[in-house]
Amino acid sequence: MVQIAKAKFYRILYGYLRLNSRVRNLFARRLKSSNKWEIDSQKTNYEAVVDNILKTEFNFRKFRRNFDYCEILENVTFRQGFAHLDRIKILEDEKLNFKVNIQNDFIGSPVQFNYPEFEKVSPTTLRYISIALEIKKIFGPELSGDFVEIGGGYGGQFSILKNLFRIENYGVYDLPNVQKIIKRYLESINQYEHVEFLDLETSISKKWDLVISNNAFSELPKNLQESYISKVLSHSRRGYLIMNSGRENFTMRSNGKLSLEDLQKLLPSFEIFEELPKTGLDNYVIIWGHKN
Repeated sequence: MVQIAKAKFYRILYGYLRLNSRVRNLFARRLKSSNKWEIDSQKTNYEAVVDNILKTEFNFRKFRRNFDYCEILENVTFRQGFAHLDRIKILEDEKLNFKVNIQNDFIGSPVQFNYPEFEKVSPTTLRYISIALEIKKIFGPELSGDFVEIGGGYGGQFSILKNLFRIENYGVYDLPNVQKIIKRYLESINQYEHVEFLDLETSISKKWDLVISNNAFSELPKNLQESYISKVLSHSRRGYLIMNSGRENFTMRSNGKLSLEDLQKLLPSFEIFEELPKTGLDNYVIIWGHKN
């Protein structure tokens, strides 16, 4: 009952904050010129929120409770956490150390709940664990080498993957200020070694053993998607892309993005899988290199 009451409190609180945020974003959009090449997160005040988080140690210690930040990256609900936990139970093996993986929540003071098999964990961390186990199921436990992520968030997905695979190098593409949060976060949990922050304009194309993206690639405007395909995805032996644009358009996210037909022409030959559990109306997963 305590957990349900806690979840209900945050649902009401975030509902109010979400309405407030949308009103603020509406006025902010009217005050600046429209830019069709913006990524989806730039259409909110995400960058300003990240800048504010980086200003003080206090802000950083609480950044995963900052509502505007949560709207983009820490947005898995209490109930959705159970769906991810069910998926984890299907996919888990004896090698998975839950206590190691929940160190993900040591930094940033996320909202945590008690779930079966866990003392306290954030629902977002459960999602990262289920994604990592999905990757392990698809590509096998011996997957290793050079990984690259388009849209690194705060480094949470990497910190989980690092406990499951032998990662030689990990490249991260993201906005410069977001990369600063990732660096700070990974340094705080002593996992910064072998992480490289990349810039699409200046980085040299290299071969990757796996490219992953959790919605970020699908939220880029068409011109940037094409650049990432040319410089990163086409050079990756394997790919795991959670998508929320291109196939259907219930959420209007596909506007200004590459269509599924475009992606089939430009990306390495891939298969389409349904996201499990499904976290968005338009979501699906693109995978290649899993049969090699």
